[in-house]
Amino acid sequence: MQYDRVIRLALLLSVLFETVHGHYGFILVLCRVLGSLQNVELIYSINYDKKELLRFNSTENKVAAYTEYAMKWADDFNKKPEWLHMEAEKAIADCKRFGQLYLPEVEKTVKPEVTVRSVRQASGKNPAMLICSAYDFYPKPIKLTWMRDDKEVTTDVTSTEELADGDWYYQIHSHLEYFPKPGEKISCVVEHASSHKPMIYDLDSSLSESDRNKFITGAAGVVLGVIMAAGGLIYYKRKHTVHYKSHVFSTVMW
Repeated sequence: MQYDRVIRLALLLSVLFETVHGHYGFILVLCRVLGSLQNVELIYSINYDKKELLRFNSTENKVAAYTEYAMKWADDFNKKPEWLHMEAEKAIADCKRFGQLYLPEVEKTVKPEVTVRSVRQASGKNPAMLICSAYDFYPKPIKLTWMRDDKEVTTDVTSTEELADGDWYYQIHSHLEYFPKPGEKISCVVEHASSHKPMIYDLDSSLSESDRNKFITGAAGVVLGVIMAAGGLIYYKRKHTVHYKSHVFSTVMW
């Protein structure tokens, strides 16, 4: 057809100019997946010497010209909307077949590993601080939200940007400054493509990190004290028994 010949001619000219005169031309075909493979948009662009001459958009089913030289080509294409639509559908079918093979890998998601912990205790007028950390997630977009008794906290919250780990995965951290209240529930809500619903992580407020360390240290001290006391008691009993037997033996011999 006439339009096929025009495209072939453009490709041939680009090769000839690149070889003989040092010019460069190329045709770019883009398949845009709009939400799912059921909705694919085709972009067909002809470029020459770093300038775009023509662009076809399947959503508009129309060819746009970007130079005066290309206007005649665009007019010729746009006089055949049925042919444009038919050719676009063929290309979109190829896009969908390609997408079925490769999109599952491209759209792979990895669920973040999340921790919520205390990093500073409240002291006088200084508030306590919590940190919610999400590690090793993919893709990059993610949202962290703090909740106190199921109500979103919008003040005294600071968050880092998504940080690349260098291995295609990301991490992010969010800090909350607050003055603790007895019996309250504090949660970090994580929204990410790896989960169809928000993931909620509650702070274990039974023991803070510093209190837990104090408890472990105290427990270790008690255990050590018991061991030393038991050792002393055993030593005393053994010594007393040996002394008693020696005294009895001496009495009998005498």
